[in-house]
Amino acid sequence: MTAHSLLSHPAAPSDQVAILLPEGAPTGAGQVLADLLLAANEVIPEAQFRVTIQPLSQVQHPSRDDPRRAMSIFLGDIRARWRVSRQDRAALQVLLQRSGQPVLVGGAVFLLREAGMFDKQALAVHSNFAAAAEEEALHATETGAPYHLGDPVHSAVSPLAALRLLQELIGRTYGAFMADALGEYVGLDAGDSRLQSKVTLDILHRAGGDSLIRQSLSLMQQNMEEPLSICELAREQGVSTRKLQRRFRERTGGGPQTAYRLLRIERAHQLLTHTSLNLYEIVAATGFGTRSNLSRWFHKQLGVSPQVVRRRAYSEMAPPCCTDGAAGLKRI
Repeated sequence: MTAHSLLSHPAAPSDQVAILLPEGAPTGAGQVLADLLLAANEVIPEAQFRVTIQPLSQVQHPSRDDPRRAMSIFLGDIRARWRVSRQDRAALQVLLQRSGQPVLVGGAVFLLREAGMFDKQALAVHSNFAAAAEEEALHATETGAPYHLGDPVHSAVSPLAALRLLQELIGRTYGAFMADALGEYVGLDAGDSRLQSKVTLDILHRAGGDSLIRQSLSLMQQNMEEPLSICELAREQGVSTRKLQRRFRERTGGGPQTAYRLLRIERAHQLLTHTSLNLYEIVAATGFGTRSNLSRWFHKQLGVSPQVVRRRAYSEMAPPCCTDGAAGLKRI
């Protein structure tokens, strides 16, 4: 990680994330949280989350001298409090102590009592556990919020609320705009679905969420088959062509023509990978005019031909997103 490492931010999630489950819980229970963090790796250039999912009982008992500060998410549910065996209690105490920021979800809030730690910690407690929490003197937050960012322990009333908590932690490190973009990308937040493409999010990230560039990208997405000229794009937004070009260059390092072309290459790649449309239909759907023009830009940007992308997709050799020249697609 660079100097921008998540570990350098006291309220941000560590790049190493351990999702820990109660005994008997299916490992799939943690997948939705893992998916959010892995999607952040795709959307946020600096993000490098590495995620593991396993029962607490299977964690190798850590040393108290271990300097690593992985983020530990104790993923309970809303139906049962989390109890640990005597042999796992010592490991639980070490994990809570050494984690950069432990997150307690659902019935996992009772782990503080199991470990005998953090007596004064405020916690987001699900209503199912309110009576038990009061009986055991756990400090439930008075706001009734679905999650709580505490010091040093974070908490969420449920796994779904934990998604929001993680999104806010990511926003504290990478900015609210990127947290919102991540929410739109995974469908966690309502927004313009056209702005969920990786190329769009990368351009907006470099543009700092600039509203003129955001609206320009939305118009580009709406006009793929018959691309607008840059003059028309500027006129649609009531600005001069010069202003639009200058804004793109100042904020993204490239012009609007380049951004438009990258979006069309991305769309063509998606159609080649995920549909059975023939090449002529894809050329028409992305405004490249001719097969040779599409092939020329594919070779220039991705280093491969459209035919190669199609063959790889059909032979299931390529991952579902833009693997071929993906770094090139994100460059203006």
